[in-house]
Amino acid sequence: MTSWRDMIPAPLAAPETGEIRAARFRVIAACLVFAVALLFLGQLRRLIGSAALPGLAAAFTFMSVQGWAWARLKNAADDAWLFRETDDVA
Repeated sequence: MTSWRDMIPAPLAAPETGEIRAARFRVIAACLVFAVALLFLGQLRRLIGSAALPGLAAAFTFMSVQGWAWARLKNAADDAWLFRETDDVA
């Protein structure tokens, strides 16, 4: 059985730095906020009125930007880690 920790994006090649970990947590939080806002859109519209749809669009935009930024950071770190020079001379 797969645990929930196995489903969270995790370090692939490079050690995870504090900056990359924070970016990953922002992506996860943004996805959760967007999902909850979408799930409860009707109640959100009753609560804040016509600002609900722009708020949902803002949550989606934030999620997209953070996801893109995390992917770029993670890919750059992985590339640097995988293609680092080693002193292994045969």
